[in-house]
Amino acid sequence: MVNIRINGKETAVKSGKTILRVLQDIGIRVPTLCFHKYLSPVGRCKVCIVKADNRFVTACDTPVKDSMEVVTDSPDVEKLRKINIELMLSNIDTSKVPKKAEINDLLYSFRQNTPKNKEIKENPFFRYDASLCVLCGRCVAACTELQGRFIWDYASKGSDIHLIVGMDETFEEAHCEFCGTCVDFCPTGAIADKTSLSSEISTVTTVCSYCGVGCKIKLTTDGKKIVSGPSDEGDKYSSLCVKGRYANSYVLSEERLKKPLVRKYLLSGKEKNSDDEDMNSFVETGWDNVMDIVCDKLIQIEKSFGSDALGFLASAKCTNEENYLMQKLARQIFKTNNVDHCARLCHSSTVAGLIQAVGSGAMTNTMEDILQNASTIFIIGSNVTEQHPVFGVGIRQAVMNKGINLVVADPRFTDIAEFSDIYLGINGGSDIALLNSLCRIILENGWEDKEFINNRCENFDQFREHALSVDMNDVIEKTGLKYDELYKAAEKIACSKPAAVIWAMGITQHICGVDNVLALANLQMLTGNLGIKGGGLNPLRGQNNVQGACDMGALPNVFNGYQNVTNPEKFIFFQDKWGFADDKPLNGDPGLTVTEMIEKGGTGEIKALYIMGENPVMTDPDVNKVMECLEKTEFIVLQDIFFSETSKYADVVLPAASFAEKEGTFTNTERKIQKLTPLLPPLHESKTDLNILTQLAQKLIEKKGYHKSGEFSGWGYNSAKDVMDEINKMTPIYAGVLTERLEEDEALYWPVKNKNDTGTPVLHEKTFSNGKGKFHPVNYIRPNELPDSEYPFLLNTGREIFHWHGGELTRRIKEIMSAAGEAVVLINSNDAVDMGIEDNAEVEVSSRRGVISAKTFLTDRVGKKTVFGNFHFVEGNVNKLTVKALDPAAKIPEYKVCAVKIRPLNH
Repeated sequence: MVNIRINGKETAVKSGKTILRVLQDIGIRVPTLCFHKYLSPVGRCKVCIVKADNRFVTACDTPVKDSMEVVTDSPDVEKLRKINIELMLSNIDTSKVPKKAEINDLLYSFRQNTPKNKEIKENPFFRYDASLCVLCGRCVAACTELQGRFIWDYASKGSDIHLIVGMDETFEEAHCEFCGTCVDFCPTGAIADKTSLSSEISTVTTVCSYCGVGCKIKLTTDGKKIVSGPSDEGDKYSSLCVKGRYANSYVLSEERLKKPLVRKYLLSGKEKNSDDEDMNSFVETGWDNVMDIVCDKLIQIEKSFGSDALGFLASAKCTNEENYLMQKLARQIFKTNNVDHCARLCHSSTVAGLIQAVGSGAMTNTMEDILQNASTIFIIGSNVTEQHPVFGVGIRQAVMNKGINLVVADPRFTDIAEFSDIYLGINGGSDIALLNSLCRIILENGWEDKEFINNRCENFDQFREHALSVDMNDVIEKTGLKYDELYKAAEKIACSKPAAVIWAMGITQHICGVDNVLALANLQMLTGNLGIKGGGLNPLRGQNNVQGACDMGALPNVFNGYQNVTNPEKFIFFQDKWGFADDKPLNGDPGLTVTEMIEKGGTGEIKALYIMGENPVMTDPDVNKVMECLEKTEFIVLQDIFFSETSKYADVVLPAASFAEKEGTFTNTERKIQKLTPLLPPLHESKTDLNILTQLAQKLIEKKGYHKSGEFSGWGYNSAKDVMDEINKMTPIYAGVLTERLEEDEALYWPVKNKNDTGTPVLHEKTFSNGKGKFHPVNYIRPNELPDSEYPFLLNTGREIFHWHGGELTRRIKEIMSAAGEAVVLINSNDAVDMGIEDNAEVEVSSRRGVISAKTFLTDRVGKKTVFGNFHFVEGNVNKLTVKALDPAAKIPEYKVCAVKIRPLNH
């Protein structure tokens, strides 16, 4: 503590604080503009002038010191402050300042001025009006310190100084990510969102419905438009990505499904006939009627062909409660384990691999723990700044502000690779070769954590023998890397602890996806980087609730909480709780995966598919084959918010509510459970998925003549809380995840074993879920299809920052489409020269399975003979090209490697 005098009054204050912070603490108001609590103080605007020891200083960046004498309101201080403010205001058009701008506090006290017009720069999301800019520097600091993007800067000096974007270019040319952070920090309205509301009829804080990061967002509506922003909670700024900030207006889209739709043949009592165009047309109907149609058809198919002729697809976009009910519907009422969801296509290999190695298939550490405590981060197969942008921003900050070591391995030179100490530009599909080589180098140099291995692991001797037998020349050939690069990476990971490993679909979407994950587990056990803060095995889950959908049992082999359907004890437990009187028992055999169900729909073995919030026509591999199978499937129910590409193959389409119209919970990639708050009631005649499934189940129970027996055999749910109460009792890892705790915004990371348990931010601290961690020797496996003379390019696939998954939501956002409105493929610049292809030219890309057309983006970020594309657009969907070769254990398709050829299209 230090003793200072403020306006003649002695006070003791904490050392290290600035004068402004001290004044704010004791309630003395000094005007500010460039200062913001989330940014480093710079004293640029000179509005917070005070006297300290008889010198004029800026209060925001001057630390207190013992015996300092501070004066805040003397005539000379007030005079200088007034001059500074008036000089600043003389540069802006005060008549244009928005009503909510912070600078209005100053405008009410000082003269106003209207200078000549100045430059206005725009992008699809926000605009910069130089006639409102006072050069306070907040945007520059926010973009640099909080986002690590460096988009805003100053040009010229003296009276000519002004703000520029990038190198005085457009926002797009400067590679702005359009997060909107600068908008939030601008105090004058110079940088402002283009969309504004006429009034505010509803405002809530809820959870973003895009990626697995699980950002809190504030939604506000005037009934005609929706705007989004970061939540006001917490002691630091909660940044958003372009989607979380600007891509929620789809909720009010006119394209929303409004009423249930059925094929006319179902209303006419006729058989399905694909040649009868009139009978196959959709007509609107009421909820009671459509429920009868769906129930009767499903019951009829079950009676004729058995329970396993039915398949159910749950959804990573829906809540935990809704996914719990979907798998319960399949297992309890129809006695089938044919239930799955899109985790099969993204991280099923993660779950399978981690369960074998450490006993639990989830991310071991929290994102904040990694950012605060890791000394090294190893990112492999994850384009984190585009797929999980807010976490990517955190990694950029950790590199810039804390100097952590960053190792990135990826066939593409991604944005995060720009911040890396070591970039390993590996050849596609060579991950096991890379990881085995790192383990060999660690063992050869004695860098392994012997104590951890001896105390907590098994099968090490066999693994050690295998790792030391790795042929480094073979590794160099397969990966395309140099030995020196491998050595430096191994040394960083092993010797700069704690080290966290982060991965995504670049690791999992291979025929050797499970082995890739086992290789990562080997690396982290070898170095002792498990069960500690700042370390761990950290798969980044793609969708907002893909982790939760897995937790809730939307998988063919486990009940909720990863309780295996083949385990006699678990089977009896669920039979007792869910069973009906005088009914046959549950099914104890694992069901089919999503890819198997769709394929068997084509062969006739699956007669009916009930699809909730999934769009396989855009997201499954080899979509031409998918469409062929769906066309042949006898009966399809689709429950969604839009008439998607998959809707064209449905017999019944049920209008569901969006995330902004429902309660419930999502579980993010780090196992954190968060509660949703509805902004609006369900629009039009849509219903929440929870409501639809509950009413459907109640009608099925009535039609089947079932009678309640088990404690939870009934379906009397009136709210998401009712379902969560049941989940608490049926799911040990969620036992303490009480709705009341979530309403108090308590941070709960499963497992939460009881109502007093505070959760588990770091897994495996004392022991692994299966006792000891197990090493698994794994070998390089050649991808199913590599380039050849006919198809000489290797196709890599993924997403881009503006769009999400199959584009079902983001393609309905006009601002997003203005920024990224067509399919694009990335081609190596040298390859393009060889083929005579120019930038932004239209090309045809084809594989042995299909053909797409797309615009080119020429870059050196992809290697020679490599092309990268996405699946956001129908006409350029790379899943028309991908191969449905599956990992034998996880049944995940190999999206990341297949052979294609490219042909320029001349118009």
